[in-house]
Amino acid sequence: MSRILGIDFGDKRVGLALGESGGSAFPFKVISNEGEDILIKNITEIIRAEHVGLVVVGLPLSLSGAPNERWQLTKNFIDRLASALPVPVETMDERLTSKLYSRQGVSRDIDKHAAAAILDTYLQANVS
Repeated sequence: MSRILGIDFGDKRVGLALGESGGSAFPFKVISNEGEDILIKNITEIIRAEHVGLVVVGLPLSLSGAPNERWQLTKNFIDRLASALPVPVETMDERLTSKLYSRQGVSRDIDKHAAAAILDTYLQANVS
């Protein structure tokens, strides 16, 4: 069974989480966003090292479910990522994930916890 990589994309930091189908996600690491080319290269290396077979990227939406100002930036990144990676890329609604963890007092590496929440949501929605 291959692993799944969850991504919480941000302008400065990108949170990563790992999980498996039928399991749960756990926070993995936070990497710096030093530009999309470098970011995609780093993600590709992680996919190979961690034997990832699927990537799930959080897609920012407004509370009403409509695309917000971050949506287009994230969507552009997702499109570039999907064309560069050797594995499929899917999206998952990421509404409130970072806010959830900041309310719970998680401030250190909040991005990887947000990525875990995105991936957990995906795993729960795709139980086979």
